[in-house]
Order: sequence, then structure tokens, then C-alpha cells
Amino acid sequence: MLDPVYAQVISWAGLALLLVLCLPFKWIPKLVLEVSAGALRLALLALLGAAAYLWFYPGNLPVEVTNTLAGFPHLQAILPEPGTQHFGVCAAALVVLVVLPVLAILDVTRKLAGWRLRRLRALAAAPKAVPPLPAPELTSAPLVRRVDRRAAANTVAEAGSRRGSRTANPPGQ
Repeated sequence: MLDPVYAQVISWAGLALLLVLCLPFKWIPKLVLEVSAGALRLALLALLGAAAYLWFYPGNLPVEVTNTLAGFPHLQAILPEPGTQHFGVCAAALVVLVVLPVLAILDVTRKLAGWRLRRLRALAAAPKAVPPLPAPELTSAPLVRRVDRRAAANTVAEAGSRRGSRTANPPGQ
């Protein structure tokens, strides 16, 4: 048991730490996310290590685990019988599969909380001035003449009369 004086010091130190973590400093969200992701990752690795231990020593399963499992009858139907080799692996796999998306969310937000977040904030705070469009460059492109339909029809008719007619049955035969 802790001495009451030490308990008070630890309580006030914890309260001061929480106060600092609530302040709007730029580095605090990144720190909280780093520590949370690291702690969760270590907890999941420890759980998988415990599952490997229970594979080799299934009789060492704590009684608290079976008492907790008794409160969830649906889990008892899914998991193997406590005390078997497969129980620890299946229970750990179930917990890891449920918590793994939370770890992924922490990792993504941790990566975004660094310089990218500062960059996004700077972009959001920038004035919404629309830059002027650049003037089109004048290049020497060939001029396209608009073709008159009547002139085009006359040209096609002249071209047909120059070749002569090549019909299978000329008129008059």
C-alpha cells in the first residue's frame, strides 16, 4: 500500500499531466497518438505471446478468464472449450481482429498529425483568392477556312466530270 503522501503527490502529478495534455500545443496530439498506438501495439503483442504460452501450457489458464467468459454465452459457443490448446489462440485471435482496426486508425491519424496536418491547416487558413487564368499563347496555327457547301458541291461535280463516267450500262444501249 502506498503512503498517503505519495498517493497525493501521484494524484496531483497525474492531474497536472492531464492538464498539459489538454492544452492546445501543436505537438500534443501527435504525442498522444504515438503513445496510444505504441501501447496498443505492445498490448496486442503481449496478448499473442500469452496465446502462444497457453498453447504449450493450457492448464495455466487463469480462473478470471473463464469467469469473464461465463458472462458472454455467445462467445462460449464460438470459442473452443477453455483449457484446450486451441482456446488461447482462438481467444487472442478474436480480440486482435476486433482491436486491429483501431490500431490502423491510430496509425493513420498519427501519420497525419505531423507535418501534413500543419500543411492542411495552412491551406485551409489561406485566403480563398482565385488566381487569374493565364492568357492564351498566340501561336502560328494554320488558318482554317470555312468551306461553303455550294463551292464544295461544285468541286465534287467537276471532279466527277473530269474522270468520265464509268457505268456498267451506258445510256442508250
